[in-house]
Amino acid sequence: MAEKSDPKFTDMPTAIREFQKQLDRETEADFFPTGFPSHDNALGRLRRGELTLIGARPSMGKTAKMLCSALKQLEAGIRVYFFSLEMPVTDMIARLVSIKTGIRLLDIVQRRISNAQAREIVGALPELERLQADWTDESVLKRIAQLLGQIEPGSRSIVYVDFLGLIAVSGLDAAQQYAATTEIGLALKRAALQLQIPVVAGVQLNRNIEMRKEKHPILADFRDSGRLEEIADVALGLYRPGYNNEKIPDEELQVFCLKNRNGPRINYVLTWDGPCARAREKTKLSLTDVA
Repeated sequence: MAEKSDPKFTDMPTAIREFQKQLDRETEADFFPTGFPSHDNALGRLRRGELTLIGARPSMGKTAKMLCSALKQLEAGIRVYFFSLEMPVTDMIARLVSIKTGIRLLDIVQRRISNAQAREIVGALPELERLQADWTDESVLKRIAQLLGQIEPGSRSIVYVDFLGLIAVSGLDAAQQYAATTEIGLALKRAALQLQIPVVAGVQLNRNIEMRKEKHPILADFRDSGRLEEIADVALGLYRPGYNNEKIPDEELQVFCLKNRNGPRINYVLTWDGPCARAREKTKLSLTDVA
């Protein structure tokens, strides 16, 4: 093996030239809208090489938010690679159909639909079939890396992982979960950099949230999940006030920006449609509106 050359600094003129090259090279194709203008306007669109983590307790809306973004991106011509580790791809398609048609998800999966709804579902399928989405339930990190290696570097693509905690690392058992999660986070960040595409991963936050009076996520909730809060470029936390309080209508999905490496930390609020497991943009939301 050839020896590496001696380490050296990059001088300021070289750094400036590299920055100018990046400015000249970047186009609109290097930025990826999330499908939620309140996110894009406040926090910025997703960028190539970035790792975004979406953290929440179970059933708070991680999968729903990722799928809603993915559908909007697919409709905009962006290719989506979705690692669905929590549920089969048929359930994910059922969710997309529910998001698209507004028919209750439970009615779709339980086949409790009217003839008119059945026709609406069948009518939506060809439109969904034309979208550039690729699915896998592969959960072993080494094989995930092989699949990521099939993605064209620099392409107009985005990767979703649902969710990070279900990825297995060979040679590390449950007692080494901290080390395993750190290795997974680093692998996803390396993939984002090498492929020059955005990677978005769901993270199940620790149950310490349940013991607090204020149950919305904070950055420290990522801390028991390896070094994720250090690795991520953007870390979001989801919370639904109506999920924990029956006196409040469950109609709001609060999105807390816990980290934004290259921008401000602004929280925003989406409308939550529980029966269809979908999040939607709130009307007339100001950038000053916070969760």
